[in-house]
Amino acid sequence: MDSAMAVSIKSPRVDALLEQLRQLTGRGSTEIVRDALELELQRCLSRRRRLAAELPVLQEKAIETAQPFDPDSLYDEQGSPS
Repeated sequence: MDSAMAVSIKSPRVDALLEQLRQLTGRGSTEIVRDALELELQRCLSRRRRLAAELPVLQEKAIETAQPFDPDSLYDEQGSPS
């Protein structure tokens, strides 16, 4: 995955956070941003895997607990909402 893409972030808050991390860690901006992006990507992938594993269980529970729905039950004999 070697796609050169320049990133320009125009946010004083981000600049300040990046500067704080550079001072605290002694690492460069690129390394800090790369590590943060890799961590966020891992969190997203982990969440996606967890949700994918949970989905069949949730679908089965939904099927088991589903109640038949009669739209006519929303209205009385005159057609007004009940």
